[in-house]
Amino acid sequence: MRRGPAQGVACARQIVRVGALLFAVVVSLSGCARDDGLYKAAPGPLEVHIAESVTVNDPVQDRDVVFRVIYPDGDGPYPLVVFSSGMFCYPQMYDRITTHWASHGYVVVLPNHLDSPNMGKIKPEYLARLMSSRVRDMSFALDALDEIEAGAALYQRADRERIGVAGHSFGGMISMVKSGLYLNDDEYIYPGPTADTRFRAIIVMSGVGQMKQMRADAFDGLTRPLMATGGTLDPGNVGTGEIFPWEWRMSGFTLAPAGDKYAVVLDNGDHYLGGLICREGQGGEPDPGGVEIDRALSTAFLDAYLKDDARAKSFLQTADIAALTKGRATFERK
Repeated sequence: MRRGPAQGVACARQIVRVGALLFAVVVSLSGCARDDGLYKAAPGPLEVHIAESVTVNDPVQDRDVVFRVIYPDGDGPYPLVVFSSGMFCYPQMYDRITTHWASHGYVVVLPNHLDSPNMGKIKPEYLARLMSSRVRDMSFALDALDEIEAGAALYQRADRERIGVAGHSFGGMISMVKSGLYLNDDEYIYPGPTADTRFRAIIVMSGVGQMKQMRADAFDGLTRPLMATGGTLDPGNVGTGEIFPWEWRMSGFTLAPAGDKYAVVLDNGDHYLGGLICREGQGGEPDPGGVEIDRALSTAFLDAYLKDDARAKSFLQTADIAALTKGRATFERK
């Protein structure tokens, strides 16, 4: 595997394991987040461990799937989140979000999809089954959880009942597919349904709207709790030349049935939060404030729907997010 880009990490001690090598990384960043009314904006109290390359063979795809596993110290069991990266993005580039979740008591598993730069140059024959492979990877992460835990030295710390799914950009679409978004029948090549009832809650970061791969009623199937995040500098582009307004990316919220749905929109937020997620050097200026808002509100969402935390649910339903973010974020509920 190739080395990834420089990793953005929170103000917490991380234990990073690459293959059989175990070493500690202590990070101290100036200007780290402090809680000032925004839910769990500061890094959590738990030490974070990272297993960089846990490899498990998927016989259905006839390939080895390499997982990045992030988890907190302690006995657990901790709720599990399976995260799908954006297209051609390093899973490591989501550390500013995923290590934050782990520090607050979550196990996060990120498959290296076929298009992950960690896997080298994608083979041309893989392109036709890229979406199907990604959809399969997400359920395989649950099917192979015993093997993943063994490879990451997790030792049964992941809760098999409290499971969420999350993703960014194309990965956001994948997270919706796993949660009930309807695809056209010819868009999936592996046996079994695309949706997976084991996923209880959905986080969609800079997702997608209606596309040709979807049924006309695609979003009607999103009945589970969902949080969508985006920004006003985040137009949509699916490679056809047509540019969609930023609102298109919030379709997981606007087009889904009402009930436990939330939308976070960052004023002047772009697709990459200024290169702090997905791809370095993309978007506008680095946006640590946007990262802080997204990870705080997504942590509240996970706490509410995977930990059944009454304080978190009350925060989501009653907090004045515009005031807490000094007007930076618009927050909607339905």
